[in-house]
Amino acid sequence: MTSKRKTKSNDRIALWMLLAVVLLTAAVFFWSSGRYQQADGNMAATAVDAQGYLHVLGVTLGKTNLQQAEKILKSKSDVALYIYPQGHAKAGLKLEAFFPAIADHTKVVLLLDVDAAALKSIESRATIPHLYPDQVARMNLAVDDVSRARDATVSALTLIPNLVISLDTLKARFGEPDRVQKLPTGENQYIYDAIGLKAVLHDDEPPVLHFAMPVPRPE
Repeated sequence: MTSKRKTKSNDRIALWMLLAVVLLTAAVFFWSSGRYQQADGNMAATAVDAQGYLHVLGVTLGKTNLQQAEKILKSKSDVALYIYPQGHAKAGLKLEAFFPAIADHTKVVLLLDVDAAALKSIESRATIPHLYPDQVARMNLAVDDVSRARDATVSALTLIPNLVISLDTLKARFGEPDRVQKLPTGENQYIYDAIGLKAVLHDDEPPVLHFAMPVPRPE
């Protein structure tokens, strides 16, 4: 009997732990995707302020630098230089900071605003590229460049929550998308102009929510 009681107790503990993880992960998604309006001091929401700057997860695109972002997200980042091949959505040299997990296994990638000449200079001091199967190459930065990268401004944020999100859930948080674009992979990309969001949903994988500064639409 004692063994059965222990087994039931362990099962209950495991169930509560699983529930806690699911709730924590869901909270990150809802925290980042609240109603987007003019920012009213609640910088945790996805909002555009009076100056036109987009706030996501407390990070202000175009203003917050990497060092500040690490404090806001309460996590250290891994900065690297990426070379994306022609035809890729990010084609070219990009300096990115990767946060492996800000809650549960939710991932965040920040694109740093560095001009082309500075990127080439960083490339000349970086390690030999490591090529991934998708032909994207990663280069580790020189020590001094890692330090300098912490002063670079965040220009875009990609959020990858560790849960599958349905189209209904996406619409419940952001409303109807302005446009739906079919990607070469066959997936749909849902575009929200007001908050610079491009969201790609997957049936059995976490979604990819990419936020960039909204581009004013011509009147």
